[in-house]
Amino acid sequence: MAVRLSCGRQPPPSAQRSRPDRRQFGLVAPYYDALMARVPYRRWVDYVEQLVRLTGFPVRRVLDLACGTGKVGAELRRRGYQVCGADLSEPMARQCARQDPPLPVAVMDAASLGLRRQCLDLVVCLYDSLNYVLEPQGLQECFRRVHAALRPGGLFIFDLNTPRALRLGLFTQHDFSPLSPIHYDWRAHWDSETKICRVDMWFRWRGEGGPREFEETHYERAYEEGEVREWLKQAGFGMVRSYDAYTLYPVSALSDRMFFLAQKTTEG
Repeated sequence: MAVRLSCGRQPPPSAQRSRPDRRQFGLVAPYYDALMARVPYRRWVDYVEQLVRLTGFPVRRVLDLACGTGKVGAELRRRGYQVCGADLSEPMARQCARQDPPLPVAVMDAASLGLRRQCLDLVVCLYDSLNYVLEPQGLQECFRRVHAALRPGGLFIFDLNTPRALRLGLFTQHDFSPLSPIHYDWRAHWDSETKICRVDMWFRWRGEGGPREFEETHYERAYEEGEVREWLKQAGFGMVRSYDAYTLYPVSALSDRMFFLAQKTTEG
């Protein structure tokens, strides 16, 4: 079966805004957990806890920012943390109630968080969610608002796809396994001028209630490690570290994903 994908070269006007399009993750939301069935969420949380231990800071209250369907937040809750979630996509946020345990969630934009000051010990934002913030000003505002919501000494842990990953089109991938309930075919298009990668996504759900075919278009912006570190410091974080994903090694020219560990000063 031929799959017809959009071939437009420039992002639409919505891609120029700091906030992602709310329609992203709309159609795929009910099938997202099946799509991500092989993702090692427990190992992700193991790594987050490893980074937390490096600081010695006691963590109890956690925000899972851009929580998606709530898998990471639910795993943190199972480990005894007080966790709530926030996500821009209302269809994705609705799936959080299906987790075990369910994750309390608010529909909220990462670039304009409305959070009580100094109420959190840790904010996590995983799986390149902040690449969806398409303007530097939006990402900087996110950093400022996370900083304000953390109590003194609080931590911010997040990851980003590196410019290398987006430039090389690592989102171009497919899965037509007969064992998978959802097939997909993704095509990535890199724009070196805007540093935005457009991904045209085709899906075919083959599980209960299927079959069903649908398409979504996603946009991610590439950010350099150095500029992200500088913006975190400008937002007020006193300690900023970066790592090649899931290791304690520094980010390198071959890194596809980088993690950041930022800590608010104890005075602040």
